[in-house]
Amino acid sequence: MSLSERHRAGGALVGVLAIALVVTAFIPNAIAADPLASSSLVGTEDPLFENGAWEALTSLSPDGTRFMKSNGAFPDRIVGPGQNHAGARTTAIMPSDHYSEIVVGHIGSSRNNVGPIVRVQRSGAAVDSHYLWWGSQVNGLNALYRVDANGTSYTATPLLQTSPVVDGDRMRLIARGLVIYGIKNGVREFIYNTGPDNAQYLTGTTGMLAFGAGPELTDAMIASWSSGGAPASSGTHDSSSFIGVEDPLDEGDRWYPLPGYSGFRKAGGVAMGRDLGHNATGAWSIAPSPNQYSEVTLGTIAGGGGGPMVRIDRNSLTQTGWLLFLWAEHPDACGIFKLNPDGNFERVTTFSTLIVSGDKWRLAANGNALEVFRNGVFQFTYVTDGSFAAGDVGMEALSTGFTFMGWEGGELPTAPADTQAPSAPGTATAIPTSGTQINVMWMAASDDVGVTGYLIERCQGSGCTAFSQIATVTGTAFNDTALSPNTSYTYRVRATDAAGNLGAYSNEAGATTLLF
Repeated sequence: MSLSERHRAGGALVGVLAIALVVTAFIPNAIAADPLASSSLVGTEDPLFENGAWEALTSLSPDGTRFMKSNGAFPDRIVGPGQNHAGARTTAIMPSDHYSEIVVGHIGSSRNNVGPIVRVQRSGAAVDSHYLWWGSQVNGLNALYRVDANGTSYTATPLLQTSPVVDGDRMRLIARGLVIYGIKNGVREFIYNTGPDNAQYLTGTTGMLAFGAGPELTDAMIASWSSGGAPASSGTHDSSSFIGVEDPLDEGDRWYPLPGYSGFRKAGGVAMGRDLGHNATGAWSIAPSPNQYSEVTLGTIAGGGGGPMVRIDRNSLTQTGWLLFLWAEHPDACGIFKLNPDGNFERVTTFSTLIVSGDKWRLAANGNALEVFRNGVFQFTYVTDGSFAAGDVGMEALSTGFTFMGWEGGELPTAPADTQAPSAPGTATAIPTSGTQINVMWMAASDDVGVTGYLIERCQGSGCTAFSQIATVTGTAFNDTALSPNTSYTYRVRATDAAGNLGAYSNEAGATTLLF
């Protein structure tokens, strides 16, 4: 069915996902500041060309409809009830992750549409294929589409429904990795992960599209257009208290759903899954190192389960990562799960715990080891099979009844350098046990991190001062053997730590070996 035929069908979409509007303010820092290409569409030109800045999308207009401009861009003709759309893509080179934004000039009726397009294929068998955010009036066709084209014809697959638009609305369509999402008037309206789709377009360029059903050509008009690079992740740590109301969870472009999942929403100071089944989401806003952690603060617990996730591959077509799952109905069956790409949750270890609202649960990944903490107290370690060695951090919930009132995650903090030396060992004593052996003992030293060993020094002769190190031990005693009979020896001891800091000496302890 063509896009225009869907208009004739009254705009009904079968099997698409309904999605609610975000109602919190968008944080401007999430959007790249400067466009790489733009046009105010001032002046008069038919067809739209602007000194080679535009190329037509021929697949969507077999009868040759093109964009024209007259202080705005709109189709240059209305050709029967057919499939003729005015489509154009920029000739400017765009990065793989990018945005396309239009300002709606005028929508004359629910049978007219305008929209931005991203990931437009410039050549090859799929030339003109792209993702389209199609906007119209109430009762018109409002949806995110994937358009599959070949240069002469196309098919349009609806991905999800969106809200109507009005004159003056700013529609920004963003493609980043596998995720396509839309921001209207500065607020995220939808997010869609293309991973499970039978086709994905991961590179391309940008542009715009319009369908004019009339009666006036200007009934499908775009006032201006711009395009540039998509926002990029930055930083090594992030956190949230989930204040406010959002559906889907956005928070200034922090979150994205894993392939096949709807992700989270927030309301009442908690974040909860958007579906009754599993929901999983990762954080765009940070790029933690492979040594990372994710920590959730439990909110209301009315059923289901969930917990923190680590090492999510944002570029995978399927789910990945490690999950610490806390199960409300079965607290004796909590565990660490591996999210396999086939969609299976593989339990790798099980533990029993009390699940209490307000508790903080942390999953830390350090090399192949996963470490679990509850309220800052270490619980246990699980050594993985080495899968998913790096990636994003995030969270997961089963059902809408298991919620989180807080989250933080990112790079594991690096311990500060140990510059404090151990204390001096306590009283040292030296006891001769034969003509060739003296046993030395002392009280343990202390250290802010930990004593790792003791250095024993010795000098020979009554009143000697020329000490030299003879041994290093981890305990608080040392048996010095192979000595000379009836000879005086003096000992002193100092402690060391893992950083190599050396403490002060103990007292000097002297003794004389026996005659035989």
